[in-house]
Amino acid sequence: MTSKTIPFRLLFVLVILFSVSLVKADKVDDFVKSQLAEKHIPGVAIAVIKNGKIIKTKGYGLASVEFDIAATPESVFEIGSVSKQLTAAGILLLMQDGKLNLDEKISKYLPNTPTAWEKVTVRNLLTHTSGIKSYSSLDGFNLSKRMKRDDFIKALSPYPLDFETGTNYIYSNSGFNLLAFIIESVSGKSYWDFMRERIFNPLGMTKTADRDPNFIIKNRATGYEWRDNHLVGRDWELTDLFGAGSIVSTVLDLAKWDAALRTDTLLKKETKAEMWKPLTFNNGKTYPYGFAWRISDIRGHKLIAHSGQTAGFGASISRYVDDDLTVIALTNLGESGMGTLIAQGVAKIYIPAISLKEMKAQPEPNSQITQKISTALRERLENKFNAELLTANLIRTLSTERAKTNNQRINSFGNIKSLTFVGSESAEKSTIYRYKMETPKRIFLWRFAIDTDGKISEMTLEEEE
Repeated sequence: MTSKTIPFRLLFVLVILFSVSLVKADKVDDFVKSQLAEKHIPGVAIAVIKNGKIIKTKGYGLASVEFDIAATPESVFEIGSVSKQLTAAGILLLMQDGKLNLDEKISKYLPNTPTAWEKVTVRNLLTHTSGIKSYSSLDGFNLSKRMKRDDFIKALSPYPLDFETGTNYIYSNSGFNLLAFIIESVSGKSYWDFMRERIFNPLGMTKTADRDPNFIIKNRATGYEWRDNHLVGRDWELTDLFGAGSIVSTVLDLAKWDAALRTDTLLKKETKAEMWKPLTFNNGKTYPYGFAWRISDIRGHKLIAHSGQTAGFGASISRYVDDDLTVIALTNLGESGMGTLIAQGVAKIYIPAISLKEMKAQPEPNSQITQKISTALRERLENKFNAELLTANLIRTLSTERAKTNNQRINSFGNIKSLTFVGSESAEKSTIYRYKMETPKRIFLWRFAIDTDGKISEMTLEEEE
């Protein structure tokens, strides 16, 4: 081998790697564009980070339909509940400063909390185990009111706990608003000033800010909804999401956030380990949720992720830990799960092993359960709802026009070819069953919950490809 052949061979390898990268990029473009068309999504921006390096950022469709403005990686989207992990980081920074204890009662940091909250700790707020009712399901918490701490606590105080603190997990936006107020109380600064000084500015997240419509934000995307088979503007009677979901950002800024999580400069190694550890209930059982991060296993690949949803917007940040791959997706359609759908589809291009095609059939737990689920699913897709099989709450959920429109979309891929049991797990008051449904044109992963009365209480489409 001569010294002259080495550069050529190296160049050859680099050309092959570059070609493979282009092929994957083309597949990503094809996938995202297909989803824009099928799901009626106005615009999407994505970022893909592999081994700590950004390998793809791109915008698709429109950030503003009215003004025909293209979506780009610089487009500013609402990120919804992805905001929660940034709020959690603010709390953890104060913990690292020695100014806050995660297992301290929140009454130490927040005055005038009701007696019903006396056992609630900071950790309970971070893990949705406080039992405090989520205010976003209640009237009177509109953004136009711009409630201060005392007003928020006073408005929420009359509502009893949903469960005894520490005994259950129910997603609660109230907890993260209270965490934002704790940041203000402990730091002596406004939530926004603290976040800018300690997180946004040090990380160079210059486009990350408060979504308040009063502020003029350059390159802000417009939010939309798909209703009655056409695109409409989102509802502007917004809920004040504050520390629970009021941040706007770009995929480029969130890539900087991802980069910060790869080092110990912002959050210490042991702090991040605590943040990504499954929560523990009072009885010692665990649940796969950390501090604003969902912890899961996708076909044997560890995933730490969170989605976000606000009126007119959807977001997702997914970190496939074992594969050192992060996918960030921001959209300006308010349909639930759009950010996750895009992020997951992109990830499968880089990690083919997480495809639904790789899910293997498992021994059926009970043929009667499979028959019940099969019957209920086939009837659901025909917009028929059997009260002997489904709970009243589920029937109400499935009877909405949005649900019926989704059934019509699923039916467009053809009749069910097969329904295969692929796994189950126990929940607090139900058993979860997952089935892979194949049609001629698409594969779907369904999640069913059967309650203690033997009725189906949940029928959720978790994934499709």
